[in-house]
Formats: sequence, structure tokens, C-alpha cells
Amino acid sequence: MHISIVYILIFISSYLIGSIPFSWIVTKLKTGEDLRQIGSGNVGGRNVYRATKSTPWAIFAGLLDVSRSLTAMALPYFITLNYYFTTPEFISIWPYDRLACFALALSGIGAILGHNWPIYLFSHGGKGITVVIASMALANPILLGFWILLWPIIITLVGYSSITYIVVTFLVGVIALFLPSVMLMPWAKCNLGLVILLFGITIIMLSRQGDNFRKIRSGEAKKMKIIKVFRGNSKLSDEALK
Repeated sequence: MHISIVYILIFISSYLIGSIPFSWIVTKLKTGEDLRQIGSGNVGGRNVYRATKSTPWAIFAGLLDVSRSLTAMALPYFITLNYYFTTPEFISIWPYDRLACFALALSGIGAILGHNWPIYLFSHGGKGITVVIASMALANPILLGFWILLWPIIITLVGYSSITYIVVTFLVGVIALFLPSVMLMPWAKCNLGLVILLFGITIIMLSRQGDNFRKIRSGEAKKMKIIKVFRGNSKLSDEALK
């Protein structure tokens, strides 16, 4: 099988798995309503909370979305590594790390496109946060640690969660470029693959923020005051919905 066909199959498989709209399904089962017609219309965990008024249901939907995104990346990626890229046909032409590099990036980009534009709903889905978490958990948990450390710093400086997610993901992509080889996972040893993955996700997330940017310019958007949460003056759930 030609390398281009393998990459196309990785992308399509990741997209189809990533399109499964668990947040929409959970809301439909819980309330009988269409999540796209509630709140922001976003098919994601935050909007599940708006629809169900239940933190446990929102967390449950979020965990399902993360698990789905993780599967959407991992299944095509590892099947390809084990059954295609280890054969002499590929190794004789392409270095293994380079093959894995682009396979990882394609699986992640396919997963986030499925999450944002799920084929099963024929419309906008989420905004990519669950895919960011899943992609870093799979590709390199160390990067997820950097993301978690940077998020409260950037949200305190910026205030808007929509901008914070994009900035933090981009910064972690920069960190991935300089990550020493000893900190790379055995199944994802290519810095370039991590960078392409995170920068690609950043661009796709950015393309979904038009409405949020409009609200910021018009003054409709409210800043998330994380300091108030630490001081006990506000609930994290209330601030997260801003």
C-alpha cells in the first residue's frame, strides 16, 4: 500500500471516530433536547452544563469526549505503526521516526476536525479543547503538564478563556520544538510531529473563535476571574461558563 493511501486512511479514520458527538448524545438522553439549540449551540462539555444544569453530567460528557478523541488519535496511529511502518517496504524508504511524525499529526488533526465539524451532525461541534487534552496525553504527557501550568497564568493575564486555550496550546507547541529527546515518548520521538500537531490544532481552534472575538470586541464577552475562585468569592463552574 502506498504511503499516501496509509496517511489518507489515518486521517479519515481519526475524523470519523472524532466525529462521534458524545456531548450531544448525553444531552439528548438526559433532557431530550438538541444541544445545538441551547446556550452557545456548541457541542461541548461547557454547553452540556448549560443544558443539564448538572456538573456531574457535564464532567461525564467531557470525559467521554476526551476518551473519544484519545481513541480517534491512538487507534489509527498505533495500528499504522505496528502493521505498516515496521515493514521493509516503508523502512527502506522513510526513517521510522519521520513516518510516525506525520502519522501522529494527521491523526490529531483528523480528530479535532471531527470534534469541531462532526459528520454525524452535519454542523459545528465543539471547539477543540478535549482534543487538545487527549492529543497531549497521548503524544507526550509532559506537554500536558506544561499546558496545565500555563493555563492559570495566561487566563489571569488575558481573562478570556477562548483566547487562553489558543495561546496556551501555541506556547506548548513552541515548547515541544525544544523538548530534549530524553523527554520524548518512545512511540512519538519526533519533535516536528508534536509541533505540527499542536500548531495545526491551534489554527483549527482559531478558526472556530469568530463569534467569541466578535463578543470581545463588542464588550459582550465576560472575563474569567480565576483569582476570585482562589479567594473563594466565586465558583469555578460559574467562571468557566463566561
